[in-house]
Amino acid sequence: MKTYIRFSLVAFLLTLFTAAAQAQDAHVQKLERKLQERDKVIIELLERVEALERRVGVQPATTDSTNAPEQDAVLTTEKKLALGSNQAPGAIVVEEGAAERALERSLTREGALLLSSGVLEVEPRFTYVRQEDTTPSLVTVGSDIFAGEIERNADGLTANLALRLGLPWDSQLEIGLPYRWREVESLTNVNYTTTGTSRQSGAGFGDIRVGLSKTLLREGLWLPDLTGRLTWDTDTGETNDNGVSLGGRFHELQGSLTAIKRQDPIAFVGGLSYDHTFKEDQVQPGPIVAANFGSFIALSPETSLRLLLSTAYQDKAELSGEKIDGSDRIIGTFVVGGSTLLAPGTLMNLSAGIGLTDDADDFSISLSLPIRFDKPLF
Repeated sequence: MKTYIRFSLVAFLLTLFTAAAQAQDAHVQKLERKLQERDKVIIELLERVEALERRVGVQPATTDSTNAPEQDAVLTTEKKLALGSNQAPGAIVVEEGAAERALERSLTREGALLLSSGVLEVEPRFTYVRQEDTTPSLVTVGSDIFAGEIERNADGLTANLALRLGLPWDSQLEIGLPYRWREVESLTNVNYTTTGTSRQSGAGFGDIRVGLSKTLLREGLWLPDLTGRLTWDTDTGETNDNGVSLGGRFHELQGSLTAIKRQDPIAFVGGLSYDHTFKEDQVQPGPIVAANFGSFIALSPETSLRLLLSTAYQDKAELSGEKIDGSDRIIGTFVVGGSTLLAPGTLMNLSAGIGLTDDADDFSISLSLPIRFDKPLF
């Protein structure tokens, strides 16, 4: 009887050990399958990153051929995807060549990011503006005087050449030279009937703008990137042509701060600026305080979208020390735009603006081609 019990106990223990070993083997096989699936996903991700790099002209990182392929894949992926120790959570982390991303290029164009030292970017830009205003007026028809209105429709086209050059110490030089064309049509209306029309057009070079930007603060856990900018708008441009006002005439000095907080694939941008215009011929235009806020969204490495709300208030102008009533303005504009990489170094930007207040332009559309040169100048 004792022998039978011992035999049964040994058989039970052997059965238990066998079942445990089988369970362990099954667990190991499951872990091996998961590791294989992980390695497959890593390799697929690496291939996708390399394909995107080839599309935007970025050179792939070299690896040591003595290492195993799977180890190379893991190390390369970690280099591309891991956050650096000095980066804020959610910040966009890219290698040096990945500055070609449309998002970073768009942020540089808007002034939220600066170029590296020695890097030159040239941007030809074309902007069309439409403005319509209606003013009540007394209209003389023959010997009679009627209550009517004067409608002014203005079309403007500006061709601007902008240059940006990265300087040492996280700074940047900015130069702009515009050429402007403007056509103004005036309609005199009485009882919804047009009694007279006139049309004039003029063109000429605008004011040369020179600016200097500096990165004041780097993005941290709570703090954003902060860029300061000082711009001088000269009075070198033509103020009128053929009786059509082209703007300009005054020296202006503008100071601004631009903040950016990034959470890939979104970057939030906000800015404040103050514009002081110097007196000329007893005329003192009012100062301008402006603010803007918006978001930039990376739809892909080659394409980005942006939405911006811009507002500004200009105080009353002065003539011989006396304020001119009704000369203050409130300007509000909503801008939607997109950017896409046409080729390595060349970005195409298209945007449209809609005026939200009476003093703002009714509609505007802008097309530009920022071109960045590969080799730094110094």
